[in-house]
Amino acid sequence: MTAMEPTTWQDRALALSARFGAKPALAAPLPWSVWRSAVQIAVRDTARPGLHVEWGRIGSREARIATPRDPVETVLWCHGGCFTLGSPRTHARLTDPMAAAGLRFVVPNYRLAPEHPFPAGYEDCLAAAREIAAQGPFLLGGDSAGGTLAASVLAQLLADGTPPLRVALIAPAADLDPARPDPTGARDLVLSRPLLERIARDYVAGANPADPRLSPLRADYPGCPPVLIHCSHGEILEEDCDRLADRMRDGGGQVTVEKAAGLPHAWHIAAGRAPAADAALAQMAAFLKGDA
Repeated sequence: MTAMEPTTWQDRALALSARFGAKPALAAPLPWSVWRSAVQIAVRDTARPGLHVEWGRIGSREARIATPRDPVETVLWCHGGCFTLGSPRTHARLTDPMAAAGLRFVVPNYRLAPEHPFPAGYEDCLAAAREIAAQGPFLLGGDSAGGTLAASVLAQLLADGTPPLRVALIAPAADLDPARPDPTGARDLVLSRPLLERIARDYVAGANPADPRLSPLRADYPGCPPVLIHCSHGEILEEDCDRLADRMRDGGGQVTVEKAAGLPHAWHIAAGRAPAADAALAQMAAFLKGDA
């Protein structure tokens, strides 16, 4: 386990904007539709040079597919966004830098809560994973809520006998029990208790939190492939990442947890604006390619 530190003014500015801008804003009880519109306005899906971007269908859903000139592997990536926000377009700033490193990225546009609560998003991502697995070796990953979905999908793929070669996760929530206590000493720069309670209400929607499809901490990982997990030291989900890593190690997996000090949850989304985000994505891409 190593600790990544913010070393530039851009990294420190990212932390400040998260703490004093994003965190209080996300805690406000605005309709999810308002947040979706704001995110779509703020984010432009402009492909990086050297990437061919197209839209196709994978499983039962549309997917954004970014392909470099000479891809070495295909990655199924589940995007984040509290299970209620985001899309393959909004998270292209996170996935495209890794695709540009030589990986074909397939990002499904899975259904979102509250219109489609659990298990809709999980079922969409699993269907996509099974279709890709049927085509040959592949890689799996996801950020934040997408990391949760990817971890749950991994458990089912292991049961199917079609696991990915490697898995990369960014700060997944491993236990979606609405009654869980806050971890002691958490100093999260983005996530807040009101936000997590709202997600639990709208995504979990009364489902049994012990269901391993919902809370990957409850799943089994026999024959787990190598896994890399990134999270922030002090964030609310840090303990989730540690416990999930232990669970995967119980299944025989080689799991590495890398932590950043002084950076917000899923800081990777700031790629191109914060050197710490660029460095984290470069490390994750190297891991997925088997170079690290």
